[in-house]
Amino acid sequence: MSASNNFDSATPDTETGSTELLFEESSLRLDDTVEPGLNGVPVAVAEPVAPAETPAKGSGGIIRAAMLISLGNILTRIFGVGREAVLSGIAGTVGVGTAFAIADNVLSIFFDLLVSGAISSALVPVLSRYASKETPEGRKEFWHIVNTLLTLGLIFLVGVLFILQAIADPLSSFMTDGQPDEVRSIAPGLVRIILFGIVFLGVSSIMMATLQALQRFTWSALSLAARNASVIVIALVFSQWGIWSMVIGVVIGTFMLVVLQAPGLRDMPFRFSFDWKHPAVREILKLYRPIFLGLLITSSVLIIDRSLASLSGDNSILAMRYATTLQQFTLGLVGSALSIAILPTLSRQAASKDLGDYIRTLMNGLKLLLVLIIPATLGLLAIGLPTIRLIFEQGKFTEADRWLTFFALLGYLPGIPAAAIDQMLIFSFYARKNTLTPVLVGVVSNLTYLVVALLSIQVIHTGMMGLVIANSLQQVVHMSIMFWLLRRQFGGLGGHGLYRTLLNATLASVFLMVCAYFGAGLVTLALGESGKIVNLITVVVGIGAGGLAYLFALRVLRVNEMNQVWQAVARKVFKR
Repeated sequence: MSASNNFDSATPDTETGSTELLFEESSLRLDDTVEPGLNGVPVAVAEPVAPAETPAKGSGGIIRAAMLISLGNILTRIFGVGREAVLSGIAGTVGVGTAFAIADNVLSIFFDLLVSGAISSALVPVLSRYASKETPEGRKEFWHIVNTLLTLGLIFLVGVLFILQAIADPLSSFMTDGQPDEVRSIAPGLVRIILFGIVFLGVSSIMMATLQALQRFTWSALSLAARNASVIVIALVFSQWGIWSMVIGVVIGTFMLVVLQAPGLRDMPFRFSFDWKHPAVREILKLYRPIFLGLLITSSVLIIDRSLASLSGDNSILAMRYATTLQQFTLGLVGSALSIAILPTLSRQAASKDLGDYIRTLMNGLKLLLVLIIPATLGLLAIGLPTIRLIFEQGKFTEADRWLTFFALLGYLPGIPAAAIDQMLIFSFYARKNTLTPVLVGVVSNLTYLVVALLSIQVIHTGMMGLVIANSLQQVVHMSIMFWLLRRQFGGLGGHGLYRTLLNATLASVFLMVCAYFGAGLVTLALGESGKIVNLITVVVGIGAGGLAYLFALRVLRVNEMNQVWQAVARKVFKR
């Protein structure tokens, strides 16, 4: 199961400064730094607090921070795709690669459950408030809280590690049910080794939240990219170890998260602290409680999902993993950047009695997301096959694996725009301090997935495609319920041009898809399909043809949101 874990041609007079609002009023915070696990579950964000080191207004610090965060996200995604390319060369879609995928899933599931969800829902909001106290006494208390979190977190994570080591065998056996003996025999050992990474991930997450509270983005952005790069380097240097090199690379990559963030906290006076009764610690636990309950259900569904995936075919798990990589790459580049830009503004506006600015900002964010995510989705459909050939087709990855991965990607495509829109809708509820509603909707969508998936595997016997379609249906159901609740709260969303933007972006994206498909097809017809350079040229030509077609269609249809965004950025960057 994958992730899961948005502008009409309104004139400036009718939506004054709304697009610019996304950029110029954003007190940026790195909410999407931790690479999502299998389900890409968004986590709660409390109302932002003025940080200790907020860039001065007019200095361009916000835009520079946004550019740095975006660069870090891009590098992380690129190295993430590279990591999957190395895996495809080592294992293709069968055999021990499936065992590694299961082990990696176990690490992601328990990390998301125990640590990841706490970063922006509890750690950053609480730490930000204490970091804003710039007096010597305030900073001393801040470091005391951080030391307490590191000490208690380390003890807790080591205890969890011992428990997970004890259940590694039955957990691996359940999640590899139906797989060949080769996979079932090696999976427990891989799980035991990779679980050591949960300690480093937990410690690095506390460090990351501290750096975010202090508005120090550089070290976090670089460390996340280095994590995936470490996996690639270790796997290539120690390729004679086979799939074990991937597991060792993952553990070393999690350790690098700690190492590379340490310089950002060089002014912290580290000492052990067991002050678990401190009000900040209690507040963090209180904030995280509803998120944890929601993630507990999600994690349980994910474990069952991996077992169902094992029953769907020997090569299904890795084919879905490679397709999910392309899906997450698209979501990460579009969704995370918009979330970072719009969330703090929504949180401030939600505190006002007049929610007019809040709903206008949200609608503009949704419209911009539609203008970006729909063409990205249809563009991925148009050049999906050459992209898969370029990234994954090497080593043990065969032509049959290519088609299997492409079919999985087809099933995931409807979930891409749904997941992107849903994330912004979830954050709009979090901005109003409503963390319970998204959790309850998540329970409904997870149960929907589980019912459809069980029917697909146990009754209809559709195999892998049943699971993939069930996942897309889960995303669509969650998005639809959240959008319905939003409309109900505000008595309708007419007058903002949202539906007109949806229609125009869809029409322009269809034109993009056709041009990208034929552009890539002409290169394939002239040069063939073999060779990395040929496939790279095919993908580049497809993207170029589709991109130019889309910009032309936007101009013909008078969709002005992209122009407004570039103008806002240009005014900020070139203000002097």
